[in-house]
Amino acid sequence: MTEAHPNTAPSWLPSKLPAWPTWVDGGVIVALTSAGLLAPDHRDLWYAALLVAFAGIAGPVLAGAAITTWWSERRPPEQRLQGARRRPALMAREARDTALAAWVAACLVAWALWRLWTGRPIGLVWSAAEAGGVLPALLQSLAGVVVLDAWLYWKHRLLHSRWLFAFHRGHHVFRDPTAFAGFAVGPVESLLTFWPVVLVAVPQAKHWAPIYFALVGGFILLNFYLHCGLAVRLLEALLPRLLVNTSAFHNRHHANADVNFGEALTLWDRICRTRLEDRVKVKEQAHK
Repeated sequence: MTEAHPNTAPSWLPSKLPAWPTWVDGGVIVALTSAGLLAPDHRDLWYAALLVAFAGIAGPVLAGAAITTWWSERRPPEQRLQGARRRPALMAREARDTALAAWVAACLVAWALWRLWTGRPIGLVWSAAEAGGVLPALLQSLAGVVVLDAWLYWKHRLLHSRWLFAFHRGHHVFRDPTAFAGFAVGPVESLLTFWPVVLVAVPQAKHWAPIYFALVGGFILLNFYLHCGLAVRLLEALLPRLLVNTSAFHNRHHANADVNFGEALTLWDRICRTRLEDRVKVKEQAHK
């Protein structure tokens, strides 16, 4: 069980947030939804693609979160990382915010679907030969994971800064989250997280579909685990060896928002010494 922190928000954050971050979040939704009007033709297909993408993203994600939450919430309190809940989980709000994030992602996926449905090429290919060969595709995907993880880490750290935390604070309302909170972030953060999805619509950016969908599915499943509130012994032993984030590692970030910023891997937390154990060592050395 992790030791909870009494306050997940930075001490400099005012108790009453300004209205402008809410307006910016709303503007992102309006802009992304209206972007279909910029399609040179078949705008009706773009909006049909948006609805199909939203159903294809929100449906499986919310269903998977429901199954994971059903399982995790039936575990004995002593197995939970933060112990017995002091108050009911905010599952309805988590699901609402996840659905909104799915809408942002769907607005990006819609461009690839629209191009596909109108006979235009996209970057997603099913043939290994079209992707440049099996080994190059694997190496490219591995490099992409490392680069994307760096972006996710620094994006997350920047969202904990004084000027940007207002866009991230909603996620930290879920101090003891459920799997529904895996993607429960605001529109600005959703855009910063999911923008690489639009690269699928670029024909020159080749993505080998089997690897691409495996990585996307793995990222979704990982987020379910990171927010389920439980630590599965086998996963906690295996994933750190691969530098992959774990439920115990990420749960500390919800309990103490100043540590463990990694979202997919723990690589940059190790490099930048932002793990909880690193901060503890620094404090211990300062008191010697």
